Amino acid sequence: MIKLHYNYKDLFRCTRLGLSIKKMFVMLSSITLGAFFYFIFSYLAFITNGTSIGTIWDTYKFIPVPVIGVTSLAWYSWIIWGIGVILYFIFFIFAQTAVTKITFEQLKGNEFYEMKESLLYAKKFWKSSFLAPLTLVILIIFMFIAAFIFGLIGRIPYFGPLFLIFLIIPIIFGAVFTVYLIIIFFVSLFISPAVAGTSKSDTFDTLFEIFSLVWDHPWRLVVWGTLVGLMSGLGGIILGIILKYSLELTRWALSVWNNGSWLNIWSNGFYFLSPVPAYQTAEKIASQFTPFLFTIHNFVAGNWAINLCSFLFGLLLYIIAFTIISYILVSWTTGLTIMYINLVKMKDDVNLLEEKDEEFDEIEEESENKEENREENKEEKKENN
Repeated sequence: MIKLHYNYKDLFRCTRLGLSIKKMFVMLSSITLGAFFYFIFSYLAFITNGTSIGTIWDTYKFIPVPVIGVTSLAWYSWIIWGIGVILYFIFFIFAQTAVTKITFEQLKGNEFYEMKESLLYAKKFWKSSFLAPLTLVILIIFMFIAAFIFGLIGRIPYFGPLFLIFLIIPIIFGAVFTVYLIIIFFVSLFISPAVAGTSKSDTFDTLFEIFSLVWDHPWRLVVWGTLVGLMSGLGGIILGIILKYSLELTRWALSVWNNGSWLNIWSNGFYFLSPVPAYQTAEKIASQFTPFLFTIHNFVAGNWAINLCSFLFGLLLYIIAFTIISYILVSWTTGLTIMYINLVKMKDDVNLLEEKDEEFDEIEEESENKEENREENKEEKKENN
């Protein structure tokens, strides 16, 4: 078992514990698969809006990012795009739950906890991580609908104003509770996977834990969560710098004797990167700062081998970018897991790391029963002989 201090000092371990091939592979696979589904639904959203595939590609490449208030889409196109966002979020929540479970077992001293087991665990408990924020959204919507109904009743002559004034105190309390629910919702987006990944909790238990954490440790959630975010971001920046100079070294080494063909592949590969949020924005960035990564690259066609290699290198650049994002998300998830374990220790004086694993007990009990059955069968055979 990894020894914890059960205070803010433990949070500084998030970047080191996050640098795990096992955890990063789970996160990378999930967000890549999520990005694939997002790519499909976002393209469908623009196509149903009447935008040609060529225009979508020239503007956004693989990852279209419409901007609310700027991008003009029909309401049904926004719904299609929203489905893609939700699917991406589900894959992300699934990965967070699996990474939390791996981290939890690592903190307990089980360094050889298999990735397959974490995925099976996430398959069983990811719904708690997803349904907890969704339940809060439904409650918040219900509170707003109730407020609109009261507003309509208030329009009734004579009776309406009297009705509202007699219920003004409950209405104010309802508004305060709605604000509280909104705060809980934002906290649940971050902490729900940590609860589900360590406590095997259902949706109700997850919500109860989140309400309890916000009520007992609000300032620690803010300060410690900010610290984890800063540490994860700093780790991502350092990893990004290392990979950037590794790519630069690769570009230089392979282009020395390559007669320029590798430089064409290199430049063409960056052509496939998605400008965020759109081509025009990338042009503005390039004109002001002109870094190579933000420069608009044109595709210079060559023979079929160069074109194919350019496309594959472009995909590799996405994998590299997703790897950096995966490390940030894994470090963030690891830090939140440590934070939740520490807060439960402070709040309930319960050390989650010392609790027995029910799954292990069941396996151990099953193996003991099998051993007893074997002994009984041996004795029966001896008696029969």
